[in-house]
Amino acid sequence: MSAEATARVPGARSDRSWLLVLGSVLLLGWVTLDVVLTGPWYRADIAIADWVDTVDLRGKTVPNAILWLLAQTGGRGAVLVVIGLLTLYVMRERRVWQPMLRVAVALALLTVVVYALKLGLGRTAPGFGSSILYADGLSYPSGHSANAVLWWGVAVWLVRSYAMQPWLITSCTVLAVAAPVVTTVSMLLLNYHWLTDVVAGLALGVVLLRVLQLLFSTRLGEWGNAAGQARAGGRGRPRELVARPGAPG
Repeated sequence: MSAEATARVPGARSDRSWLLVLGSVLLLGWVTLDVVLTGPWYRADIAIADWVDTVDLRGKTVPNAILWLLAQTGGRGAVLVVIGLLTLYVMRERRVWQPMLRVAVALALLTVVVYALKLGLGRTAPGFGSSILYADGLSYPSGHSANAVLWWGVAVWLVRSYAMQPWLITSCTVLAVAAPVVTTVSMLLLNYHWLTDVVAGLALGVVLLRVLQLLFSTRLGEWGNAAGQARAGGRGRPRELVARPGAPG
């Protein structure tokens, strides 16, 4: 591949990512408006929740346990344990503390935005029996779906940014694709969320991941990197004795 062709590849990937982000913003706005105005998405919510009630996997011990475990790929507690261990590993291997800053900002951003929407709309969950807004519900959007997209996306971002082992990059990439799907399907089959809840959660996760990356494309992205690289360079290279100009040999 020529140098010119190589230079064009990152730009092409960036363009595709912006299309995904733009589509997610539009989808999130559409779904939110539909939930408020009870449009076609709302009718799909009711139809799917009614079908899940007839299947009743939540009332069967083994399917319920399996689906609950699968849903933990988007559960905040379980995912943060894995992301925390991964962050510590990257920090230790590369002697930087920037990954910890990324995770802290991601957690703050996700918590503020998701709970602002949850508390602002106050939507009840399918288990309540009907979708009611501005009540005591916290159903919209699905935090599990948003977690699955954002946190596994952060995992891929970290291992790629710091050029970790290929097997680790591949593992995180597979999880970044599989976890949102597994989490979303599990939450629907357990009737923990409406369809629009999980769709909004997925779209919101994509948007927040892009916002996070933009924040760290500024000077914020330099914090915790330079000092660590200097330490790694100083400790990792063999020292050499170099005579100063004019000094006796």
